[in-house]
Amino acid sequence: MSTSYEQLVKRVQKEIGSPGAQSKHCVELQRREDESSEDWAQMLADLGTVENVTLTPIDDDAEHIRITWNPEESMA
Repeated sequence: MSTSYEQLVKRVQKEIGSPGAQSKHCVELQRREDESSEDWAQMLADLGTVENVTLTPIDDDAEHIRITWNPEESMA
């Protein structure tokens, strides 16, 4: 696993863990210019395997996405 991928994952985890995202159960993320498209695609693929998580592309390239989750379903 590359260091650039690990940095991307840490950034996404921080965004998901923010109080605002936790209260809304959603967050919008956009790939930064300094993040590789390969790392971004891998991160989306990894997130897509998580139960009760929905990824919604906001643009045609899926470089701007909305992540939503349902914590009640994950506890069931």
